Amino acid sequence: MKKIAILSLFFAFYLFGEQYDWQVRNSMKTNLEQLNKYCPIESHPEDLDRCKSVVKNIRKAVDNVETQNQKIAEFIKASEYLVKAEKKIPEWENKNKQDAEAKKEASKLSDSFRNLVREHGVIGSLWGMKTDPKKYIQENADILLKDVEKAKKMETVFLEDCKAGKYDNVSTFSKEGSSDHPKSVCDVAQNWKTYFKSYAERVLLYVLNKHKSAITAHLKNLEEKGELYEFDIPRLEKPKEVVDSLVLTYSPLAKELGIELTADYFKDIIELAKPYSQILKKTSTKNRWDAKAKFQDKSVSAAFKKAVYDNGMSVSKIGLTHSDWTIYKNSYGIPTHKIRSGYVLSKAKNEKFCRLYYFTARSEFEGGKKGYTLPRFSFEKKSTGFTISSCK
Repeated sequence: MKKIAILSLFFAFYLFGEQYDWQVRNSMKTNLEQLNKYCPIESHPEDLDRCKSVVKNIRKAVDNVETQNQKIAEFIKASEYLVKAEKKIPEWENKNKQDAEAKKEASKLSDSFRNLVREHGVIGSLWGMKTDPKKYIQENADILLKDVEKAKKMETVFLEDCKAGKYDNVSTFSKEGSSDHPKSVCDVAQNWKTYFKSYAERVLLYVLNKHKSAITAHLKNLEEKGELYEFDIPRLEKPKEVVDSLVLTYSPLAKELGIELTADYFKDIIELAKPYSQILKKTSTKNRWDAKAKFQDKSVSAAFKKAVYDNGMSVSKIGLTHSDWTIYKNSYGIPTHKIRSGYVLSKAKNEKFCRLYYFTARSEFEGGKKGYTLPRFSFEKKSTGFTISSCK
């Protein structure tokens, strides 16, 4: 009986010890997994507070393990990792503090950048010069010169900081490629002269081709139909003055951008306009009076004459194309106004040819016994087309 009791006590002690070792082994294995998950030594914890909490709890568990179980492999691994994590925590805390400060500074820089962009950022026209220069052409040299001044100011504000990479990591609400994105702002601040020069060269070419096209078209209309506009006469009659004016207008812009601009650039304008006097002389011998213009009305003639005299021209002949007025009525059948059209042969001062205009006078219906008002007509000769005709 005594042997049985001793053996029972031995096995009980053995089994109890094995059970305790098993619990320690599994517990330390779990602790090591937790440390690896929340406190990765080779990187940085995503949640440092969670890491610190895990370390604190595992430290208590490790310190409570009895001496006889501290040689278990799982305990040793967990303990060694725990020591490393405890040493890393101050480093991680300092890193988090630095990151927070850096984030705060980055936020300030981003706000500062956005404010600068609002005040001095890429001007719309300059952005168009870079991204789509052919979409819109601004001919006004004064406006372009103002854009140059804005671009210079932008360069002053952004250039050095852009070169130093100050805005490389600035966060904005815009996507890359937008005009207010740091990369775009810095690109334009550093390269605006290149974009502007290329654009200005297109503007000059556009202006040249526009004049050439207009001269070609108007000479063709003049030769075939006798049609002309007064505002085109200077371009046809005195092309050198037009060229001199273009050079004077665009030279300040060209100088700012390093473009050499002389009268030779626009010489095609002079060459194309040379046939004008000969064509004009030939077409002015043709009588283009419309045979249908054989009717008369004193009140309409008076309105036409006044309009022509007000524009500094004389009247040679007036003829209306219809025998009576064309009356317009509203939906109730009540007259609103009436019109009457016809031709006026006139002559401007110092011109050897006559101008044939087609005019329409209008008379308003006042109602009742008042009837219609006197015919009214006015025009601006500079912007009104006419036909060249002989004065007979």
